[in-house]
Amino acid sequence: MSTVHLVSATVGDRVPGHELADPGCPEAPGLMERPDVIAWMKAIPYGPDHPDELVYLVTEDDEIPDGFPTLTISL
Repeated sequence: MSTVHLVSATVGDRVPGHELADPGCPEAPGLMERPDVIAWMKAIPYGPDHPDELVYLVTEDDEIPDGFPTLTISL
């Protein structure tokens, strides 16, 4: 089992990891279909109607920055 973190940020924020829309973002099979992830993304809100909102995939080896909404998931 591995742990990943989703970190919400806005354009210009400096966050480690990969933005989900980045083609180089590592794949986490099934992540985007999880009900907890879907609910969290709706709550922040993230999607095409909110272009300034970014979500970063951060692995357990990276440092999670303080002050950013974060969802931690065990895969």
